[in-house]
Amino acid sequence: MICKFISRENINELISSAGFSGPIGLLSIDVDGNDYWIWEAISVVDPAIVVIEYNSVFGIERALSIPYNQAFWRTSAHSSNLFWGCSLRALCLLADRKGYVFVGSNSNGNNAYFVKREYSGSVLVKTPEEGYVTSRFRESRDPTGQLTFVGGEKRRALIADMMVTDVETNVLVRLGDI
Repeated sequence: MICKFISRENINELISSAGFSGPIGLLSIDVDGNDYWIWEAISVVDPAIVVIEYNSVFGIERALSIPYNQAFWRTSAHSSNLFWGCSLRALCLLADRKGYVFVGSNSNGNNAYFVKREYSGSVLVKTPEEGYVTSRFRESRDPTGQLTFVGGEKRRALIADMMVTDVETNVLVRLGDI
């Protein structure tokens, strides 16, 4: 077991030092933060299937991610604990560039599933709109760290002042202006 803080700068070394390289069956990424940037950086392995977390609070319309910060920590980024990760659309664009197709999301609305294009065969490929699921869990917090259980669109309002990266244009935008 390796216990390290993961960044795009160290992810390939961490994977290779654990003895992995080349083709693998499954890669799962769930770091509550730089998920998009981590997957973008991975080059030492070539997974057939990728499961990666997305933040449905960012919506389906735009390809958004938190701006890359090597030391990103979800709880210190915003007291609500809602500012992390990226939108499903951002992951679908990255997946396409890396040679994957989107096949769906879990019913909880936080994990997206991708299959390497060459292995997709008769798998039903979905658009981001077809496979998007709004998260159903309520894990927001107040500034003292107490759970507030805010749901729906009210979650986005809590982080409206946060800056996100539009990964299509590489421009920072305020989430509330979108």
